[in-house]
Order: sequence, then C-alpha cells, then structure tokens
Amino acid sequence: MSLLRDRRIAALLGAEVISSLGTQMTWLALPWFVLRTTGSPQHMTWVIIAEVLPIGVLGFWGGSIASRLGTRRTMLICDFARAPLLAAIPLLHSLGWLPFPVLLALVAATGVFIAPYFAVQRAVVPELVGEEHEDVAYATAFFQAANRLTIFLGPPLAGLLISVVGAANILYIDAATYLVSFTLVALFVDPPNVAAPSEGGVLAGVRFLMRDRLLRIWTPAFTLLDICWQLIFASLPVLVVTQYDADPRVLGWLFGALGGGAVAGAFVSMRTVRRYHPLTLGASAFFCQMASLWLLAVPARWEVPLVGMALAGFFMSNVNAPVQALVMLRIPRELRTQGVAAFGVFQCIGSPIGLVLAGVALAHYDTRSVLTVVLLINSVSILTIVATALLERSALRGAAVDSPA
Repeated sequence: MSLLRDRRIAALLGAEVISSLGTQMTWLALPWFVLRTTGSPQHMTWVIIAEVLPIGVLGFWGGSIASRLGTRRTMLICDFARAPLLAAIPLLHSLGWLPFPVLLALVAATGVFIAPYFAVQRAVVPELVGEEHEDVAYATAFFQAANRLTIFLGPPLAGLLISVVGAANILYIDAATYLVSFTLVALFVDPPNVAAPSEGGVLAGVRFLMRDRLLRIWTPAFTLLDICWQLIFASLPVLVVTQYDADPRVLGWLFGALGGGAVAGAFVSMRTVRRYHPLTLGASAFFCQMASLWLLAVPARWEVPLVGMALAGFFMSNVNAPVQALVMLRIPRELRTQGVAAFGVFQCIGSPIGLVLAGVALAHYDTRSVLTVVLLINSVSILTIVATALLERSALRGAAVDSPA
C-alpha cells in the first residue's frame, strides 16, 4: 500500500479503476444494446470487430503519435475524445438518428484511441516508479489487481443496471467515467519528462521487436495465444449448450471463475514478483496455466472446467505482472511507447482472426474437438514462450558468471 502514498500513482490507479469499470460494463451493455435494437447477432459481431479493427490498422501510428505527445497528454486526449463519442450512441438512438453505419462509425472512432492509450497506460508505470524491474513488476501487479476486480465486478454490475436503467444508459455512465479519469489525470498525474522520441518513424517499435532476441519470438507467440483465447471464449457458450443442458448459470460460473481466479492471482503476484526472477516466474506460471486449460476438454461435470478456468485465471495474473514489466523494460525508454503499442497491436490483431475462425470451426465441428485443437495450438505457443524464457534466463546467468567481479 506504500505505492498509494504517491498521489500520482493513487490518482492514476483511481482513474484506471473508474474507467475500466465503465469499460467492463460497456462490453456487456453495448452488444446487448445492439441485439435489442437490431435483433441481429451478425450486427453485434460487426460492432465488436469495428472496435478492434482500428487498433490493428492504426495502432502503429497511434504508438508513434503517443511517443511524441508524451504519456500524460496522450491519456488526456484519449479520455476526453472517447467520452462524447460513446455518449453519442444512446443520444442519437433516442433521437432516431442512429442508423447502423453511424453506429459502426462511432464505435470505430472510439477504437482509434485505444491503441495509444494502451501504450501509454503501461509505459507511464516506469516513468513514475523508476527503471528497476522489481519496482515496475510490483506496480504492474498492483494495478493488475485493481483491474481484475473491475473485470470481476463490471459485468455483473452491468447486468443489474441494464435491468434497472437500460443498456443505453450504461453507455452514458461509461462516457462519464472517461471524464472522471480525465480530471484525475489532469489534476494529479504529472510524470517526469523522459528522453525525446527517436527519429525511427512509425514502425520503429516494430523494428525493435524484430531485433530483440526474445521479443521477436514472443510477439508472434502472444498473437497466436490471443487467437486461442478468442476461440476458447467463443467455444464456452456452445459447450454449455451442447454438454451442460444449456444452463446459463453454468456459463456465468465459468466466466466468473476465470475472473475470480485472476483476482486472487493478482494479489498473490504482488508478492511473487519480488521473490522470483521474472523469466522463471513467468515461465512457471505459463506452464501451469497451460495445464489448467486442458480441463476444459475433459468430458466431465461442469465443475471440472470450472476448476480449470479458475486456475487459468490465477496463473494468468502471475504471468502478466512479470512478463509485462519485462517487455516494457527490454524496450529502450525513447522507443518504449512505440514498442509497447506495437506489441499490443500484434496481440489485438488476433481478436478478429479468432472471432472469424471460431464462427467457422464451431459451425462445422464438435465443440470438444474444436477445444482440443485450440488447446494443442495454445500449448505449442506457451511451450515456445517458456523455452525461450528459460534459454534467456540461462544466457543471463552465463553472462553474469563471465562478467568480471
């Protein structure tokens, strides 16, 4: 809790929790709003793709622009811009001026600001706490614990509020959270100046990722992992319908178990990141997460995949804190915003690919067969990450032994 004595970190944490809670509610409310107003699941899918697509198309430029504007200014611009765009959706709908192309345009416009915000949201942490890995990993774990709580609480809260005030009004609430976040950052978050961005161009971050001996392997591996997660998320409702009597409570418990496990894991990671080397911790937690997910493919009562999801969420949090800190600190300060944005863009590219593949696979093949193939690909990706992490750890140990005392 000593981190909160720094008012910059306390304000940043408050801004992130408030805006993230609103975002989590919107992720449930917006698809529900589209389904209720259009009656079309296909329209709902297009809205989800419209939000993600600008990240892949414009993400590299967003990272480059953010590196020139600086972390604080970028966060302020992104928060201030997204508030009216999101509020315009229910406002125009109430006026009868929201045809589907306009809805897609507004959702896509909000997506334009996600990539630069994503980059600076992570890059600002070492600016506030310094460049030591233990400090960055601990702060990342701290922020992650708060974020996991919003993931755990946001969707149930949205479900409750939708029944009380309606899905459209949830979007107004989310828009207001961006304004609160803007105010907190504007008043209290003032990171020190960092080195000016290099003249590497829009793809400077990508070029660094491809040069680094670890990140050039991790980048495509993490993209493949994101595709697998999208396929897993899309498979779970079908699994419940076909194997567990179409009981919506089971589906809720499965997703709730992932969130609950992630919350518990996030608090545990605040201790583990200070005790173990990030490569060792990340590799171990990744391997355990991989093993946990295989419980989804076991033909058994729903409690078995429930345990698998809970354990996967727990180990996911113990992966994220050390790995995110490691990725950030491997990138030079003058390229960090661009590099982090590029790494995030490659992961986001996996989301629409996973959604498309899920629709095709689940329409033609048995759900457990799809899950088995997905888990095999997931395991290969994780084992690649684990192997390269352990090789890097061995190389660092060898360099330490060879270095003069």
